[in-house]
Amino acid sequence: MPHIDAALFSKKGLRRSLTLILDEGDSIIDSIKASMQEHGLNEVRIEGAEGAVQETTINYFERSQFRSTVLNGNRIMVASGNYKLSYGELFGTFKLATEDKPPIQGTLVKGKAAQGLTINLSFIEYVDKPPKAAQVR
Repeated sequence: MPHIDAALFSKKGLRRSLTLILDEGDSIIDSIKASMQEHGLNEVRIEGAEGAVQETTINYFERSQFRSTVLNGNRIMVASGNYKLSYGELFGTFKLATEDKPPIQGTLVKGKAAQGLTINLSFIEYVDKPPKAAQVR
């Protein structure tokens, strides 16, 4: 049997949050990637977004047909997804639904933010566990 290195994982994961506030015309996906690189994060989860998008393309299915739509000035009602950063490349999805009647929902392909678009991200930070206290008898 081959030798396999093993180690005990002795860290505690803490969920942290990061809020991005974008300016008019900022690329949404590039802003997420830049913030991940700046903070040394390998993985983030999109918890939500508030505000509007500008010139944004989304893909979605309508019945059995794959469609693409350009949004201009639509407000975001709900957003979710996750991204991983590996070897300088970003992988993942950003799903959103608009406040329109009826809502338009799909996966963001590319897009720019309207002034003040806020994206809430979360990530796990691993910290050393505190040593167990000695038991007193």
